[in-house]
Parts: sequence; structure tokens; C-alpha cells
Amino acid sequence: MRKLSLLIIAAFVFTAFAFSQDGYTMFENTYLTVKTDKYKEFSEAMLKHNEKYHTTGPYHANVWMVSTGYHPGSIVWSMGPCSFSHLDSRPTSKDHNEDWTENVMPNVERVIETGYWRRSDKISYMPDDSLFSKLLITVYDLAQWQEYRFKDIMGKVSEVYKANNTPHSFSVYFPAFDMPNGRDVAVVWGFKEYAVFDDDWKFKSQYEEAHGEGSWQKVMDEYRAIVKSSVDEIWEIMPGMMAPMKD
Repeated sequence: MRKLSLLIIAAFVFTAFAFSQDGYTMFENTYLTVKTDKYKEFSEAMLKHNEKYHTTGPYHANVWMVSTGYHPGSIVWSMGPCSFSHLDSRPTSKDHNEDWTENVMPNVERVIETGYWRRSDKISYMPDDSLFSKLLITVYDLAQWQEYRFKDIMGKVSEVYKANNTPHSFSVYFPAFDMPNGRDVAVVWGFKEYAVFDDDWKFKSQYEEAHGEGSWQKVMDEYRAIVKSSVDEIWEIMPGMMAPMKD
């Protein structure tokens, strides 16, 4: 009976996961630590690899550097936006794999992690000019079974961004598979210049204008009840390691 119960639960989880995949945006992100004396060689090898194999469609690769946060100085190789179906046709030729293993990887000290992150478009905000050279990424550790409450909060925040035509993107990503270290959800905020952090956004007043007087304190109480901890990272685009996307 216990085995049957586990199978039923597993089937339920898989079914829920499968249905959640319809019409989604996903990125494959790999964190790499580059050897301190091989940065030049790594940059050149990464650029050549991406120019040859990762320039089009779902296989285009962006390259970012973590400038502050949990893994400062690390490189993030990010492929997408893609789907799991795209992964079945990803570049896997003998030449591709040899180029990666023989030219790129010898300059890498270690692979920190690889994850697949799906954007929740309903609670994300992408302005028309949504190409940003810098990203502030906050990764949250949520209390168990509280994802639905967090989504509700993020949806309300997204409404404030839309109402004010905010020039910065606000995207919410969930891992396709369970991640270690309490990495339950990532909120990605796109910006172009660090000077934006000197601005006074008056977000509290904007939030209450959208959701009513006293709503800010209510959402803060909700936030504290479901968020166990959070970690910030800032990523900066590394154009010298990636090729422009081709049509």
C-alpha cells in the first residue's frame, strides 16, 4: 500500500509538472569558475565556441559574469530561451563536444552548478526595451508549500511595474527541478546603469496607489511569513565571450 501511495504521488507531481510546461520560457544556466591564470584563454575559447555553435534560436548563448553575490567572479553560460524539447536537438556533434571539452573546459577550475529556470510570464513584466546589460537576481528560500503565496505577491508587484511603465524588467523564474541551498525561486531585475540604485523609486507609495491604503504593510507581513532567506547576485553581460544572435 505504501508503494502504491508513493506511485500515486509521483504520478501527480509529474502530471502537474508536465501541464506547467505549455508555452513557457526557459534558460539553461551553468556556473563556471575559471582558473585564475587562464582567463584570457578561456575568453578566447568561449567566444570561438559560441560563434560556431550557439548563435541561433533556442541554442543562442549569453555569457555573464557574477560581479557580486554568492559566486563573485564566476561565469554564467546561459542558453535560451528554450524548451525541454529543444534540448533533444541541441548541438551535440563530435566537433561540438570536442571543442567544449578540449578548448573551453581545460581553462575551468570547476563547474559549480547547472540549472533549468522557467519564467512565470503571468507575473513578470518585460518593457518594450527589455535588453539589459546588467541583472540583479534575488534567489529566495521559501517556507515549504508556500510557492503559491509567493506567486501572489509577485503578481501584485508586477502590476505596480506595469501601472507605472517602469523602464526596468521584473521577471520571476522557478527551477524546473529542485535546486540545492534553498534556491526555490529567482526574481530577475534588469537594468542598464548602476546609478539607478541612487534613485528614490517611492515604491511603497506606488504599491499602495495600486492596491489600496495599508496594502504595503499587509504584503510585507505576508512576505515575512513565507520567505526564509534570500541572496542577491548581480550579473554583467560579457559581449567579448558571446556571438550576436542570428535570425
